[in-house]
Order: sequence, then structure tokens, then C-alpha cells
Amino acid sequence: MPLFTALLPGANRGAWIALVWLMLLPSLARAEHEGEVQILLLGDSATEASIPRKIAPQEAQFEDVVRILLAAAGDLPPTNVINSGLSGEFIRRLLDSGRYDRAVAKRPGLDYVFIRCGGNDFKKRENFEVNFPKDYHELLAGLRRDHPAAVLFPTTNIPWGTDLEDETAKFLAPIMREKLRRQ
Repeated sequence: MPLFTALLPGANRGAWIALVWLMLLPSLARAEHEGEVQILLLGDSATEASIPRKIAPQEAQFEDVVRILLAAAGDLPPTNVINSGLSGEFIRRLLDSGRYDRAVAKRPGLDYVFIRCGGNDFKKRENFEVNFPKDYHELLAGLRRDHPAAVLFPTTNIPWGTDLEDETAKFLAPIMREKLRRQ
């Protein structure tokens, strides 16, 4: 088993792999750029997978594993998986720092964009319960504007720690679901 796959928690790994397989079924093939389906991964350290990069930089990394698994299906077009995850990232910083404009807005031919965020937003964003849904919707609006043909997969790692009986996660989960749904 590749080191990267071994280091991902089972539920997280399975969710990402299932989403990737689901979104690239042959009947859903979309526009391609330079003959490859373009998949962009946005998020924080969980997306960047910084620990596997540090421990075994020579091994296949998260984006490589996704590409390899898709290629193994045999009946899917070639893919280019672009990992723009960044440790410590939160949505407001992505938008305000100019990183969105540099790394995302002008990138040609995106077919699929996976967004996974929330943990750093919770730690760093003032008035989180109000601002996080607004920030998330601002990011989604920008992606829709800049990549109207792309399929977006917005996710969040909230609630986190539910299995550990984390009271903050229990409190925030229903609030965030409702706020994200309404906006």
C-alpha cells in the first residue's frame, strides 16, 4: 500500500476516492484541456497532505494516487489532478491573499473542483457562524464565474471530532448545515 494511502484515515480516504470515481463516470465526461480532464483540489493541510510529502516525498502523493486510481479504471480519459491545497488555508485568506486569482481563477479548462475547508476557518475567522457561510458562498460564486463548466464539490470537515463526542462539533454541525443550505 502506498505510504500516502496508508496515512489517510479510512473514512476520509474512502470519501475522496468515492467522490472522484463518481464524478468521472464515463457518462459524465466533460470538456477537456489538452486532452486531459482537469481536476482541481482546494483546501487546507488535509488536501495538501503535507505529512506524506515530508515523510516520503518520493512516493506517490495525494494527487498522484487520485490520477493513478482513475487511470486504473481503464475506460476513463486521462486526468490532470492539480493539488492546490495549502496548510493553514482558510477561505478568506485564499480570496484576500490573491492566491485564488493566481492559482485558480485563470487556470484553463477546469472540469471538476473539490473544495474541503472549515477547520482553519473555525480557528481563524472572526464571527465564524456568520462569516464562514458567506465566505464559502463567495468562493463558490467565484468558481462558478471563472469556471462555469466545472462541476463543484463543496465539502467541509465540520463537524470534526463528532466520533470523539466533541461538544463544539455537535453544536456547530446543524448550525453550519442550515446556514450553508440557506445561502
